[in-house]
Amino acid sequence: MSSCKTMSSCKTKNSYKTKIIDNIICAEITGELNAELANEWVENLEAQEAASDITLHRFYDVRNINAVHLTFDDLWGIAQRRLKAYQSGAANLSAFWVSTPLNYGVSRMYQALTDGTPFKIEVLYNLDEVADFLEVDIKLLENITY
Repeated sequence: MSSCKTMSSCKTKNSYKTKIIDNIICAEITGELNAELANEWVENLEAQEAASDITLHRFYDVRNINAVHLTFDDLWGIAQRRLKAYQSGAANLSAFWVSTPLNYGVSRMYQALTDGTPFKIEVLYNLDEVADFLEVDIKLLENITY
């Protein structure tokens, strides 16, 4: 199965969209999260970090992930890759906005794999809490156009 950047070009309706607003990397992932889409996500994230001279925090809207086809080894590999690639060493805030036990569970597993690192991750159901954690106005998160 292939992943895609826009829903219109993907038969399985998988989608990964990203945009940087101020110092926040915003991303929306929908459909089936598999290793290929997860690696595309990480590759884009690493490129965005490399192109910036400031610490970029993250906002991940994963509410519309409806299936996960990742093994524990896939998640472990992604977490290890992120730790090796993250050069700044500065604390980084990452908020996962979730809506179901499925996307909550996968996000929490990733959070657990990065515990004790510069990545400070919160998994939240409420957009107000996401905005508070990232210290941004909620309007910024409500009005993202990819």
